Amino acid sequence: MKTKLLIASLCLILLSVHSKAQFITKYPEIPRIDVHAHPGNNYKAIRSLLEFREHMITETKADVAMWINVGARTGGETAIDTITEVSKNRIMTCISDYTPHKGLTHKAKDMPGYLKKGYVGYKIWYGTMLQQVADGMIKEGDKDAKYLYVDDPNNEEVIAAMEKSGMVMASLHIADPNGPFEKRTLCDGCYCPDPVEFWRSITGLERILQRHPNLVVVSAHGAWLMVQEAQLDYLRYLCKTYPNFYVDLAAGWLFPANRENLRDFFIEYSGHLLFATDIGWDNNYSPALSDNINNYSSLFRLYETDDAIEGFPIKQGLNLPKEVLENIYYKNAIKVYPGLSARMRALGYKL
Repeated sequence: MKTKLLIASLCLILLSVHSKAQFITKYPEIPRIDVHAHPGNNYKAIRSLLEFREHMITETKADVAMWINVGARTGGETAIDTITEVSKNRIMTCISDYTPHKGLTHKAKDMPGYLKKGYVGYKIWYGTMLQQVADGMIKEGDKDAKYLYVDDPNNEEVIAAMEKSGMVMASLHIADPNGPFEKRTLCDGCYCPDPVEFWRSITGLERILQRHPNLVVVSAHGAWLMVQEAQLDYLRYLCKTYPNFYVDLAAGWLFPANRENLRDFFIEYSGHLLFATDIGWDNNYSPALSDNINNYSSLFRLYETDDAIEGFPIKQGLNLPKEVLENIYYKNAIKVYPGLSARMRALGYKL
């Protein structure tokens, strides 16, 4: 969790410094669904999201309609009902697992029951083996750390049950970014400096896709395949080859490939992309309301305009077509997550 929060904090710092809160969306009629958020069971944070949403509409005209909560605890029988009630139906929740290296917490037999209760996916954080060591989750040579990659055969029973029941593998985090030569890391403990370790994690993802063609997989952070040109080509290959493979865009734009290459990818494979931020709260990290508005409006500016953007690896906005933005902002999400379309309609959206 330390690394995730460090990455999220870095994203917020960059966004806050280089954003323009006064940006007004070109498309106020398009609802946004953030599929990678971490309010967890923090009910104060959930209430602040609703406050943020109202301010966002007032200041930028952009409607962040709903969030997918990928960090909630399942302890307590009423946890999901309370989250739904406190959020006024604007948060749908996943079960989650942040220590899968010693075996998945949630079992195959429980998948249908979780779906029946209203959980919409299973968030699994694998990172890379080196990352798990850096985070202190495991120690090098730890005999109990048996399941170092998501495609480990010991995970097969659970993953098969997910495929059979329709449980989405939601914002699966299976790698950490590996940059080009001499730029392999950005900060100690954040990123994977070893390209072999990075690609071992990525090929583990593909093995899951090969073994389970009917499993819907949403890979977090663009699977960190937007850092180098060849990586982006591989992401194209995954999207083209596996129709049930999707990526959330949380932090994926931090280390983009060439702007025109990236824009071409967004347009060609818009049916596989989901709006996401990785925004979250815990006892040590609680972004201010103004920061949240800046963060979201910066992303909308990045996607919707060709404005110059100072301080980011990509220097100019992508200026994506409206139909591409509709896919990214909400259409793909309502296709992926069970019950999301009905929830949106109940909130008054005409989809």
